[in-house]
Amino acid sequence: MHPRNKYKDNPPDFSVLAFKYPSFYPFELTYCLLREDFNLFLDIPLDTLCPPIPSRLNYIHWIEDLISSTESHEELGKNTVHGIDIGTGASCIYPLLGCTLNKNWVFLATDIDKKAVKYAKDNVHRNNLDDKITVRRNKTDKKILLNDNMIKDTTIKFSFCMCNPPFYENQEQYEKGVESKITSSHSVCTGSSNEMFTPGGEFQFIKDILEESLILRTKIRWYTSKIGRLETVNKIVCELKKSGIDNYVVTEFCQGLTRRWGIGWSFGSQRPTFSGSQPVSKKLRRSAPPKSEFSVVLPTNVGEIFKFLRNLFDELEVTGQWNEESNTFYGSAQINTWSRAARRAKAKSEAQKTPITQKVGDENLFEFTCNLEPEPLDVSISNTRVIISWTNGKDRNIFESFYLHIKKRLEQEFNDKTASL
Repeated sequence: MHPRNKYKDNPPDFSVLAFKYPSFYPFELTYCLLREDFNLFLDIPLDTLCPPIPSRLNYIHWIEDLISSTESHEELGKNTVHGIDIGTGASCIYPLLGCTLNKNWVFLATDIDKKAVKYAKDNVHRNNLDDKITVRRNKTDKKILLNDNMIKDTTIKFSFCMCNPPFYENQEQYEKGVESKITSSHSVCTGSSNEMFTPGGEFQFIKDILEESLILRTKIRWYTSKIGRLETVNKIVCELKKSGIDNYVVTEFCQGLTRRWGIGWSFGSQRPTFSGSQPVSKKLRRSAPPKSEFSVVLPTNVGEIFKFLRNLFDELEVTGQWNEESNTFYGSAQINTWSRAARRAKAKSEAQKTPITQKVGDENLFEFTCNLEPEPLDVSISNTRVIISWTNGKDRNIFESFYLHIKKRLEQEFNDKTASL
């Protein structure tokens, strides 16, 4: 469960809820939790999915992390965040929770089902969120994001889209899935056919979003989807790689005995660096994206490393600024000054007393953060972890060469000194 999920270490007290809400029954738990913990009031038809709130929160919090980790240092938390909920359902649960938890979020919620759209609009109005959430009906199942050009033609830049697609291709596939469940029958979901089944199952649905994203590209910063079957994660990652997309994330959502997964991809150059961008589960290792965060532990204190790095960054002509309260450097590089060829050219120019003329591009090669954290490995020795994260850029190789150069210089300076004592 996500660390910020309010139910992680504080599960609902059913006896208190039953006392406060006399109509409480197990299937009304969703209503009770929304009213008690979020002051949200919901009405949904009995033949549609009743959303379990803790699992919905996991997805919302993951998107919060994804957005915050890929905003620039200057724009962090200052802009309106525009999101799209694909297949919002009668509950409209993701927009309602998202806008309640994040006052700067605004949603476009879509669904193909006329009845679901009516209930969703009523739920938005019931909670006085009409100025934050717009519910639109998608009148065709042939297009998901490109329907009526409602996204393509707008001037709005969306921060994300989210989706909880139907897991199954048909009733037969659903019944096989139920038979294979080890858990008890209460974990088996029920809902309308639109919510349960889609041609080609969830894989085809997410693949269709991917194909439309190749047209929309940076119109939406992060394309995301929840996934119900582990095999789908690996198949979608393969499709991303086929499309030349290397900026993606995968994660696992855990709720009791239930496992779900999430995937997101972007055409932007902002690289996610939060802990949830790298899955912990061994089952997801082969689907995990390449690392964007690297670290090295050195046997010296933060102050000594701070002074050394400040001089080193000046030497390498890296620009940026230190936040001395958090011991974090926000930097960027416009030219490669650390490669062997660049160092040879510099040495030659110094020997011949001739200036180096190197073309500086309009864009940075990359942006990064460097964070210094005390590392109490041994109480008798001051240790510091240096964490360097790639936050923006398109060329992974050039960033990794920069990190390896920094790491080598740090180890030469501090490990060698320690060894000589």
